[in-house]
Amino acid sequence: MRMMKFAVMCAALAVGVCCVADEDAAAKAKPPKGKKPNVLELLRPFDKLMDEAQTLYEDGESKEAIAMYRQALETLTDLEIEYFAWVTLPEFAPARSRRVLCEKTIDSIMLEEAQMYARTMTVTDTRELEKKREERKKAAAEADADVTAPVSLGSKGGTGEVAANDDADADKLLDEETFGIDEELELVKDLILLERFAEAERPLFRVLRIAPENREARFLMALARVQQGRSADALVSLDDLLADDAMDEPTLLLAAGAYMATGAYGKAIDALHRAMKANPKRPDAFINMTWLLLEMRPNETAAAEQYYRMAVEKGARRVREIERKLGIRQD
Repeated sequence: MRMMKFAVMCAALAVGVCCVADEDAAAKAKPPKGKKPNVLELLRPFDKLMDEAQTLYEDGESKEAIAMYRQALETLTDLEIEYFAWVTLPEFAPARSRRVLCEKTIDSIMLEEAQMYARTMTVTDTRELEKKREERKKAAAEADADVTAPVSLGSKGGTGEVAANDDADADKLLDEETFGIDEELELVKDLILLERFAEAERPLFRVLRIAPENREARFLMALARVQQGRSADALVSLDDLLADDAMDEPTLLLAAGAYMATGAYGKAIDALHRAMKANPKRPDAFINMTWLLLEMRPNETAAAEQYYRMAVEKGARRVREIERKLGIRQD
């Protein structure tokens, strides 16, 4: 699920606050006649639309979210027209900051959608990739021909043949160079992004046949299997990866999810604790621990709430479903 980054929201708010900086002159102006408007009360319909738009975005409905954000902007425009005489005064600063936030959010979603579309087109149209593969196969065949061709033995004269399999290390190096492991792994990542997890396994098998110790390929294989609901199969690779590096945060997070799916809650808790120690500034392990504790003890939420609040303090976005389960009031 695509998520709005906390840093982007904070940056937008910061830009909105800056709009107030140039208001010294406006502050000196005499306020209009009539009752002073309660701006925060007037902004409630706008804030409600913003919340609904954010929920749509978090649910993956980007187009609907953009439409809702634009509807929120329209209500703000109507408000500014109605209270035109107050718009430039400090009392209306909250409205100006909200406009900047809303516009920045729309721009951010549209940019993300454009990047996603471009990435999807790149993966869907595989003609160029197939062309490169054919070129690699051709280069490999030519390299094999060169290796088995007669070679001069120098001043003593004569010729001889060098078989391609006479030097296993050289043969392995040749395979790695012509096969293009990096390109295959990029293809795997694109397939995973498109949620084509079963298809991602085929290029991974090809990579692991050439480089069985490739850590990235082993991790991606585990990820693809977890996403297919094959957590027990994934744990074979994950336990092996953790044996090599017991404090690798991405592996610990993925392993915790797989342990949880198989009912091994004790191992899941241990993996998340280690992930917290490995990278205490990131909120991911804290959020995952919240979900795990809510799954294990839905009626005892004190510990889950503690981890959730720590996650939010570390920059995690607020999760409505978690807050409903914890009984946290949603403003």
